[in-house]
Amino acid sequence: MLRKLLGKVDDGRFGRALAGLQAGWQWQCEERQDGLVEGYVKHGSKQYMVVIGQRGRRYFARCGCEDAVKRGVLCKHIAFAAMSELGLAAAARSAHRQLPQLGR
Repeated sequence: MLRKLLGKVDDGRFGRALAGLQAGWQWQCEERQDGLVEGYVKHGSKQYMVVIGQRGRRYFARCGCEDAVKRGVLCKHIAFAAMSELGLAAAARSAHRQLPQLGR
């Protein structure tokens, strides 16, 4: 789901999300279940809630930033959250463990 979503992010926003990795942005996951990831992207004094999910074969993604809300696009925060979750999952696989599910 997350890799497919990243393929839909335009190059500029994808690049800004990668720059966020280098700039020390943080991903704070609040909920991780099958087909749903929810949390906050934090950078500087800013914080944006991101929700990425899947229903059947379709996925959805939401962010509270102006880019996503007003333009209806997959923003850099959504891309950053997806990259972060993919990185966490890869690290867990390398350590031969499962990424824990989080819930409220």
